[in-house]
Amino acid sequence: MSKANKNKSKGFSLLETTVAMGIFTIIISVTMGAFLVTIKAQRVVLTEKTISENINFALEFISRQMRVAKRDTTGVCISVDSTFEAQASEVSFINADANCIRFFLSSGALTYENTTASSGEIALTDNNFTNIDKLSFLVQGEQNSDSEQPRATIAISASGAGNSAESQGV
Repeated sequence: MSKANKNKSKGFSLLETTVAMGIFTIIISVTMGAFLVTIKAQRVVLTEKTISENINFALEFISRQMRVAKRDTTGVCISVDSTFEAQASEVSFINADANCIRFFLSSGALTYENTTASSGEIALTDNNFTNIDKLSFLVQGEQNSDSEQPRATIAISASGAGNSAESQGV
């Protein structure tokens, strides 16, 4: 073998290097694209989880309060001989401590108020993460004249607070 052929086989040509760099660039671009899609999906999942946790906390708090509601025999808080009084996006009742409690929608937050203790309005959901779009209470069997056990149904529609798709849980 001649000395010229021996030196020629020791390295890569310019064409081989360019092709290798092109393939490497394509692989890195595809990998980075997949990584960015995964990061965006993770943000969406975390937002949905936060929204769910916010709503679950509020619903658990409401259900604990409503579970021990007492009949208002004097009409101080709600109609006489009623256990609950529901109006569209608001429900009122007397809790186990004989306080008049009210849950309602206020500025996109599910809100609690103890009107007996003048506690003021306390947001149960965090407006930084969760925006309550719709809230409705349906209460059946709350009158003393009926023989039904009171049953409350709460319907909530919520979304993430913010303008980006990730903050909306989309």
